[in-house]
Amino acid sequence: MPPTAPTRTPDRTRTRPWTTRAGRVVCAALLGVAAAGTAVVGFGGVDADVGPLTAQLHVVLSPGGGTEVDLAPLGRIDLPTHAGPLGLRARVEDVRAGEVGAFVEQGLTSGQAREQVTADLRTAVEDLAVRCALVGLLAAVGACALVFRRWRPVAVGAGAAAVALGICAVVATATFRTGAVTEPTFTGLLTRAPAVISAVADTGDAAEAHARRLGELTGDIAQLYTVLSEPEDDPPSDAVRVLFVSDIHNNPAAYEVMSTLVERFDVAAIIDSGDSTDLGTPAENPLHTAKSGFGVPYVWVRGNHDSNRTQEYMVTLPGVTVLDDGAITEVAGLRIAGTGDPEFTPVKQLQVDTGSEQELAGAGAALAEAVQASAAAGRPVHLAVVHEPRMAGPLHGVVPLVLDGHVHQRRSQVVEGTLELTQGSSGGAGLRAFDSGQALPLTMSVLHFDAGEGELLAVDDVTLSGPGQRSVTLERHDASSYAEDEAAAAGD
Repeated sequence: MPPTAPTRTPDRTRTRPWTTRAGRVVCAALLGVAAAGTAVVGFGGVDADVGPLTAQLHVVLSPGGGTEVDLAPLGRIDLPTHAGPLGLRARVEDVRAGEVGAFVEQGLTSGQAREQVTADLRTAVEDLAVRCALVGLLAAVGACALVFRRWRPVAVGAGAAAVALGICAVVATATFRTGAVTEPTFTGLLTRAPAVISAVADTGDAAEAHARRLGELTGDIAQLYTVLSEPEDDPPSDAVRVLFVSDIHNNPAAYEVMSTLVERFDVAAIIDSGDSTDLGTPAENPLHTAKSGFGVPYVWVRGNHDSNRTQEYMVTLPGVTVLDDGAITEVAGLRIAGTGDPEFTPVKQLQVDTGSEQELAGAGAALAEAVQASAAAGRPVHLAVVHEPRMAGPLHGVVPLVLDGHVHQRRSQVVEGTLELTQGSSGGAGLRAFDSGQALPLTMSVLHFDAGEGELLAVDDVTLSGPGQRSVTLERHDASSYAEDEAAAAGD
């Protein structure tokens, strides 16, 4: 018989580390800390109101600590507020535009405004700390109970989690620097922010600068009333008056001036050729609720800075008619056709030209076909609205009047019997003004139409200067003068 292999008896004196009492304590402690950390990072966020902002605060694992403010899609601000291992992240979810004015108009000094925001932020951080502690401890208890199913390891895990959270809180508190807010690091589009902050700082006080600008705007509007008080050679009293604006770019001052013009000229409708926003984000939408507050129809087409989400929001505003894909509407006795910009290019530096000329011309051609079809059906269109002048080419000779914007410079031309009016920037180019350090004038126009035929009779071009100039001008053009000026220029 072959020899029998010796059998090995298990060495019962060797034990696995986690089966000893000390091993179980260590494992429970590690599990509790890991569960607490995972829960805090995943479920420790809170929503808080800080001044006129709604922000989401949450804790993240960060060896360097610090505070990160996410202003997507503008970019990010990093502040070296405290040491790790936990960092604070804040994401701005909403800007309550209605409260911004009230916040400024309270007349707070910079110190008072800072105290109010700091108090809101302190309350938010306290709420965040309480939530993180509860979430972390519950996660530690739950994880240890699930694995060990004994009360002693559960107590050890919860205790270890509490100690770890306490140490992180002590480190953050001991290393916290209030002066870190003056040492921000910017990424994304916010790399332009230091120049903006410097410009505001030069005025001495940001809140007081806002208050002064509101005062200047009030003076500007009062001056605007004076300039418009006695216009000469008015068109017939029954003429239909339409306010033409474009490229507001988030500037609330535009709506103040528009309100004045609507009242003074007894405007029957407003036509907006787009670029109401800067980046087409939902956070910008509340800035434009004023569009439905004028008491007259508001016709709007999408610009290249307005996203599809912007357009979806405009559709929900009472009194606002969105024209796209060759849609035609009748407002104040005028048939208006329009289409949105086919491109969305809010940050052109980050995008590649993919044949925009063809896209723009194609959109204009599709609109021209819709205009011709309407005319063939016995419903001629009085004017067409697009955003970019490059969309207007196919409409020349098809419709009497084309309105557009985009270039932030007022101009006009007559081509094949079609008058094309290009508006400047009704919002002074909005945030784009910081690119050059100087705001553009706010430009708007009041168009006077014959009440019966819908023929353009005259145009009043209103120009309101930017900050520091504070001059208001009104220049009236008879409709026939555009063709005369074009002929005179061609003869020179």
